Amino acid sequence: MAIDLALTDPAIAASSAVMLDASKPLRRIPLGPELERPPSFYERFDDSAVFYDVFRDHTGSHVYLIGPMALNLTPLIDSLVITGHPSGVEARPRIHHGVQAEILRVTLPEDDTRLSFDFGDQQVGVAIQPNRSDALDGDRVIFTINKDNDLAWIADWARFYVVEHGATAAVVYDNGSVSYSLDDLRNTLAAVAGLEKFLVILWPYRFGSMDDVFEGHKFGGNWGMFAQPPKFTQFFRKYAMSARSILNVDVDELVFSPFRKSVFKAVERSPFGLLRFNRVWVLNAREEDGPPRHRQFFIRKKGVAARDRGKKWALAPGRALFASWRAQPWTHQVKGWLNLSGSSDMFYGYHFIGISRSWYWDRTENVPFDARLHVRDELMIDTFADVFGPEKSK
Repeated sequence: MAIDLALTDPAIAASSAVMLDASKPLRRIPLGPELERPPSFYERFDDSAVFYDVFRDHTGSHVYLIGPMALNLTPLIDSLVITGHPSGVEARPRIHHGVQAEILRVTLPEDDTRLSFDFGDQQVGVAIQPNRSDALDGDRVIFTINKDNDLAWIADWARFYVVEHGATAAVVYDNGSVSYSLDDLRNTLAAVAGLEKFLVILWPYRFGSMDDVFEGHKFGGNWGMFAQPPKFTQFFRKYAMSARSILNVDVDELVFSPFRKSVFKAVERSPFGLLRFNRVWVLNAREEDGPPRHRQFFIRKKGVAARDRGKKWALAPGRALFASWRAQPWTHQVKGWLNLSGSSDMFYGYHFIGISRSWYWDRTENVPFDARLHVRDELMIDTFADVFGPEKSK
């Protein structure tokens, strides 16, 4: 049975969020606030979180404040003066307005356990969470954000990485699942054979929404994402600095190697500790009836039409000497980390259209197999047979 890290340290998943006072008018507002949008957009829009977490870095010398993109709150972020307690030391943080995230680092005495600052007409005081990297010391870690994905998918996802790549730990940020409890999720991970440890982190912040109205942003309609982008930096700096290697993969993403190599071993041997590789879309085409499972999907488009360049990555945190303090792992790349080796052709991140819940576009339509356009991927068939058993992957 895998060990639940929260059983040995009940506070390990705690975070120190900074939220705008609900009784006061100050709020984050969307780009193009004058535009008319459906109520569902505002239900997902995070108008109140300033920082999702405040915590020590792994050296103990600095404190990180990690939050969603500030938008109209940017001038208040830029003018912050932070006071550490009990020292009373005042300091201005270094500020990086990252990709859909705010990354702040301030130097405060190691004995300080709280900090405070003024934010508009609000006075903020918050605990400084300790760094938790020791809990994953030496581990090969998969991590993801989840909401209502089938528990069977999560079990298969973890088992795949344990058997095929040698993962030893899994960290799942749960973004408010309602179809099962956190205990159900923990029990699922605990039962994955070969997994040594896991951690479930409640991440209740608003995820954000596709915006079909505002078109003036470099990310187009994807600009309004909140809960996911800051999570990468929070995980990297708070939990992963002592890990042997880490891999960000959603539950609908499995990494395959034409050479049957471990992605963890590969990034650990890479010159810069960063491995980038392309993504392949797996079609929603299967012959079985009933609830879908990863191993039932092995049909993709032919040739280069299947590939989506430069979309996945793995890191060896011990090589963070190649990264600035503001390095930002993000959904499809790592910003601020020296890497001269380009994308690897040893791995591909297979993205399963048919394994999904709560997505923004319809991924449920079954695609009929067309031999002119599609191929049954023999690498997937063989790998699934080794991971899940031959009788289940035909």
